Amino acid sequence: MPLSDDEKQRARYHLGYPSLSTAASIQLGVPALTQTNFLVENALLRLLESALPQVRAILSTMDNIETKLIEAQDRLAATKLADLTLRENEPTMLEDEYRRWGYRLSDIIGSPVYAYSRRYQSGGASSISNISVSNN
Repeated sequence: MPLSDDEKQRARYHLGYPSLSTAASIQLGVPALTQTNFLVENALLRLLESALPQVRAILSTMDNIETKLIEAQDRLAATKLADLTLRENEPTMLEDEYRRWGYRLSDIIGSPVYAYSRRYQSGGASSISNISVSNN
């Protein structure tokens, strides 16, 4: 069974794509998606049947990590509870894990994460940034 519309939306969300209807755009007389949206849309429509369980598992994992991030907010005020010392960087570690699974989702569907998504702009080669130019 192909991905449902809800599952496709979750995939777009987890890859950082905006949850907007496509802007009216015409190319060669055919409505076209803007930016890299067409890549994720085409990929989600062409998934192999055998890959669907993996995609669904990754979506579930990412949903769970996001839930844990929300739950971690309650622990931000404390650093120690009786004999238990809480990890101060829990939200950062969860964000890193979330991105790791996002890149796995990106790999399996063959579509990039959305380049302008703040959740994937943690630095490194995959982030968008300005490069200073020397005019010597």
